[in-house]
Amino acid sequence: MPPAPSPDRLSALDYGFIALDSAEAPLHVGWTMRFDGDAPSLAGLRRHLEARLGFVPRFRRCVSIPALGLGDPRWVDDPGFDIAHHVHDVTLAAPGGPAELRTLAGTLLSRPLDPGRPLWQLYLVRGVGSGFALVGQAHHALVDGIAAIEVAMLLFTPEPPQRDGADTGDWRPARRPAPARAAAAAVGARAKTAVRLAKQTTPAPSVRGAARRAAGLPGDLKGAAGGLERLTSPVPSTALDRAVGGRRAVAYAQAPLDGLKAAGRRHSATLNDVLLTACALAFGRALALHGQQAEELRVLVPVNTRADDPAGLGNQISFMAVELPAANPNPVTVLRTVRDRTRAAKAAAAAGSDGLGMAQLLKAADLLPAQAAGAVARLAYRAAAFNAIVSNVPGPEVELSLLGRPLRSVYPAVPVAPGHALSIGALSYMGRLHVGLYADADALPDLPSIAHDLERALDTLRVDAPVAPTPWRARARARRGTRTSG
Repeated sequence: MPPAPSPDRLSALDYGFIALDSAEAPLHVGWTMRFDGDAPSLAGLRRHLEARLGFVPRFRRCVSIPALGLGDPRWVDDPGFDIAHHVHDVTLAAPGGPAELRTLAGTLLSRPLDPGRPLWQLYLVRGVGSGFALVGQAHHALVDGIAAIEVAMLLFTPEPPQRDGADTGDWRPARRPAPARAAAAAVGARAKTAVRLAKQTTPAPSVRGAARRAAGLPGDLKGAAGGLERLTSPVPSTALDRAVGGRRAVAYAQAPLDGLKAAGRRHSATLNDVLLTACALAFGRALALHGQQAEELRVLVPVNTRADDPAGLGNQISFMAVELPAANPNPVTVLRTVRDRTRAAKAAAAAGSDGLGMAQLLKAADLLPAQAAGAVARLAYRAAAFNAIVSNVPGPEVELSLLGRPLRSVYPAVPVAPGHALSIGALSYMGRLHVGLYADADALPDLPSIAHDLERALDTLRVDAPVAPTPWRARARARRGTRTSG
């Protein structure tokens, strides 16, 4: 057996997701991928994936929580790892259309992951029209949205990029580190985290910034508290906030990417602003169908906090809160409002006064012993008040394929937060924005209708969102009209 590797420690946020996981609110990331061509054999798929797992070692590791708090939770090699425990095949019910695939994906993504094994599963789905599908899940402690794309690039491209130290040969599980070594490594890891945080502290150029330079990390925590204060202010209670159980449903929407980007440019807005606007319009209609109305809804938008290393497993995210005008049916007005609010949230975060306070808090939590760090992450996540999560991740810039079969579409499933009913994930790929809706199946049985309204809102923004004339242009047009009629 190979020597024990350096302990692979879970961050405070990674462990927080483990601790928050429950049968009613399973915190795994999911996806539905559609491919062209005949489905590969199950054995061939397993061989292909197993040959790539050396590039993602945590996919052969499970979470180990030391007894009596002696050390931090860490990823350790699964001595009984078998690819057959993680890659399966199923056949879609006839006639194999979109409705059947949605139903099957919801069923598969409702299954809990085995905490005693590596935290992922993949299902090869046969009988999907003229192609096949893959439905997968991986625990949020293992990947966030950016990391999931990195894993896809490694597993599904014809030739994965070479990485120093990647184990591409015969794999054998390493022995687990002794408790004393694990405890010492935990202390060393927290010391390294403290040094890294000290180097990353970049205060604002102001009197407030001078105070932070004097105070160091406590200043960052004060900024975090300010950001969290807004995250924890009350939100309206709606049908989106009613959790029933762990049974999940999925639905899909998509729209041409160029048209959505053009709609954003016409209003100096981003693609993410356009997506949030479509969500606001769809949420308003969904609440109306439930006999409810809310002037404002708050969504949490995950934000990538990776700096030098754009890849890497685990979670390197924070959350930005954005208020959506859910009662206004005018797409242009809503888009401009969302644009201004996201700009303000980003500016406040850049100044260190608001917004991404959760990121600062979770970085500081990494200095604490594991159990305390996990408690901080759980409290921060549970204290955040919001109605839904909306995540938008840039997709791969190249076409992916699996054993020569091209990937045509991919729909994310973002974990539904405890106490909530809906999350939305979007991913850009091959000229289209693919949007996956993931919900508590019993709380929101009308999820396909919400997906339809979201897709319709995206199309409306893409086609019918002209720039409204400014007042001076309107007056100029009126004068021209008067001269012409005279």
